[in-house]
Amino acid sequence: MPKRNVLPRSLQTFARQSVPLLHREAHAASIVKDVQQLVRTERWNSFDRFHETTQTLLRAYKRNGAETEVYQAQTGGELGNGRWIIQEASDVYSATLDIVAPVQLRVLDYQQNPWHVVQWSAATPREGILCELAVLDGLETLHGVPANGLRGKIVLTGLSLRENVREFFEKGAVGVISDAPPGHGTPPGKEAVAWTKFGWGGLSIQDSHARLVGFAVSPEQGKKLRALLSTHGKLTMLARADLRHYVGSHDVVSARVLGKDDPQSEVWAVAHSSEPGALDNASGVATCIEIAGLLERLIASGKLPRPRRSIRFLHGYECYGFFHYLEHQRRFQTPLAGVCIDTVGAQPALCGEKLRWHSTVPASAGFVDDVGETMLRAALRLDSAGYQFEARPFQSTEDTLLGDPKYGFPCPWITNHPFKGYHSSADIPSLLHPRGLKTTAAAMAGYLYYLANAGSTEALEIAEWQTGKTEEHLAAAKTPAKKDFICQRHEINLNRLKRWLWGGDPREILSQFSTFELAGRQEHAGRPASVVVPHRTTPLAPTLENMKSEVACRLERGVPKWALYWADGERSTAEIARLLSVELNRAVSEADVENYFIALAEIGYVRIQKAEISFRQLVRDLKGLGVTAGMDVMVHSSLSKIGSVKGGAMAVIEALLSVIGKKGTLLMPSFNHFEAQVFNPLTTPTTNGAIPDAMWRRPDTVRSLHPSHSIAGVGPKADAWCRGHIENGIWAQNSPIGHLIHNEGYILLLGVTHEASTAYHVAEISMNCGCLDQFGSRDRIVTEGGQVEPVRGLAWRAEACPVHPRKIGETLDRRKLQVHGTVGNAEATLVRAADVWSVRRQHLKNVCVGCEIKPVRRVASPDLLPR
Repeated sequence: MPKRNVLPRSLQTFARQSVPLLHREAHAASIVKDVQQLVRTERWNSFDRFHETTQTLLRAYKRNGAETEVYQAQTGGELGNGRWIIQEASDVYSATLDIVAPVQLRVLDYQQNPWHVVQWSAATPREGILCELAVLDGLETLHGVPANGLRGKIVLTGLSLRENVREFFEKGAVGVISDAPPGHGTPPGKEAVAWTKFGWGGLSIQDSHARLVGFAVSPEQGKKLRALLSTHGKLTMLARADLRHYVGSHDVVSARVLGKDDPQSEVWAVAHSSEPGALDNASGVATCIEIAGLLERLIASGKLPRPRRSIRFLHGYECYGFFHYLEHQRRFQTPLAGVCIDTVGAQPALCGEKLRWHSTVPASAGFVDDVGETMLRAALRLDSAGYQFEARPFQSTEDTLLGDPKYGFPCPWITNHPFKGYHSSADIPSLLHPRGLKTTAAAMAGYLYYLANAGSTEALEIAEWQTGKTEEHLAAAKTPAKKDFICQRHEINLNRLKRWLWGGDPREILSQFSTFELAGRQEHAGRPASVVVPHRTTPLAPTLENMKSEVACRLERGVPKWALYWADGERSTAEIARLLSVELNRAVSEADVENYFIALAEIGYVRIQKAEISFRQLVRDLKGLGVTAGMDVMVHSSLSKIGSVKGGAMAVIEALLSVIGKKGTLLMPSFNHFEAQVFNPLTTPTTNGAIPDAMWRRPDTVRSLHPSHSIAGVGPKADAWCRGHIENGIWAQNSPIGHLIHNEGYILLLGVTHEASTAYHVAEISMNCGCLDQFGSRDRIVTEGGQVEPVRGLAWRAEACPVHPRKIGETLDRRKLQVHGTVGNAEATLVRAADVWSVRRQHLKNVCVGCEIKPVRRVASPDLLPR
């Protein structure tokens, strides 16, 4: 057997041919110029200036040929639910701090250095506040101050303001002055003011009442203030802060290099704006601008073809902007993959000469880590820029929580962090290293382009490559738990890679993928009879700042926030605890994990189910309902209504196939209901729920080719029934469901009603109703040859049918034509498909003739047609 752990040919070719092209054409000077432009407004750390940054970004991307849009996230939202919400906007106009007695001396001026104002500071009256300076260092000293012991004072301190703002406020202080040093030191010869905040996206809900005037000075300034206080015994200060907190918005600027075949599918690059530093993080934003321009220039010149899918660049408030956009900006599918470009292009001496590539979150697909490493090494061979490549494990920048495997995308992080000058006024454009910026831009342009353009060949090559690497890791693993961890990550890899399939015979490709599945999946002995299975309901991981203290405390007990990402609705808390123990290389108890998820359930992040439904129970329930061997059946379902099934959606499918046997044919809808701009039978998900979505992905499944309403089938009749779906018509007599109706097939409803029973549309078509036209619209599909072709698709009615489909169930019950029961926890119904068809025809017999409802004919946008 050939060695699998070999760099894929397509990746080798791209790294050898395209990365040098990208490096040669990248413009370092443009990146530096854009950083300088961004810092002009970002440095003020004020929302009104952040909106000016938005205009700078729009102009820059327009100059570089990318399409743009602005998404506005309104401030304010529900408190206590853990969502990433900025509660209010804040504009800073001016701020000064002066000693007025016994000497007169200006200590700081916001107009001279905006870093002097603590973010989320309170305002003062226009005339300012007279207060006495006090020095307080050390938590024990602070704790020992009596109630109101700081009344009328402004406190100079080196303590963390975020962690202690409430206590300063409750002890009576009117304000604080931080002289804490920058966290990672400063460049030689630079005196820096640390970027200081009372909270990240605002004060936490526990501290929301603690409104203090906040200033920051450099350690050297703090030393001088302490000396003055020691000399004079008392200093009277005048603090002025002119700023405004209000209900406003923060922008997420989005730019796109448009894909030519499936622009709706996207690869993302995120780099946060709304932050004052040049390296952290104007460098990341400016690098993205250059990547967009670089790719558009090469595409326009014919040196690179336009990628198959789109590449989207996102810039906004760290976490709060990206997370709000991901959660609320509606899209059909999550992005395929992405990268966080945060703090790049640092002078080598400032960052230990390291260019670091941090892996995506462990519960996500890790093959992107290896693809990115390949691109970075290729770029560094062209110009090391004084850096050494360093592969690093996952580290949460919070933004990298976008690696959420259910709602987000695999998201590694490229960075020169940590660097001297981090989060301080020393973070200015002179810290940039143009060669480093150029190399980073070339590598990330390669990473994004390769992933945006990859198809079935690349996906299969990467799957084989990753399988070889996994087999090596398994051979070195010492414990069953470690082996299981490796196997589960490999399964995640393969499932994500299938989203890149483009062209080819579905059965053949999925069969090839099955050869990369690992037979040695570890099973755990002694699994508890009663288990807790968390089911995720909300995107991403929560922030403790927007959480009640009693819940926050329970979430901080040794379980990382991204533990949530292992909860796929099938893994128990015991299994998640074992995975975390391997991931973190320390014991994580099941009790801690269970309590963690119970706390998350209280704020709506998961729902907890404590009893699993077994395969055996499903089989028993299906037989009890009347499902028999040899039956042809179309199933409409809701997994959540069935309950927590051991093995999830696939177990339900296996139970159905077990009951109907080899002579029966199982059909399910795999509709996208017009959500897909381009229907790809290998990747387009269904909007019909978890069970049908698992069904069409099986290698033994036939999926009919229809742009909006494809059918998935397994069994002896599946091939014949699903053939020619587009040509025959969506609900024609010889459509998949038409065949079921006219060949004594059945409809099985699991947790849903006849409103989901698509067979009744076949009845409507058979009556020549004027509200549906099977061939009235123009849609697009991906062929086996990988081409995008226009096809005729369904034109749906402009208004609801006057005869509601709920009447179908009422009539069938009255005539005793259907059987009811339970499957798992779901109410279930079994009925002959022909009876559904017949009843619907009777209901419409005198309605369709005079009905004036017409179909809405859709035409694919010219911008989205293949070229």
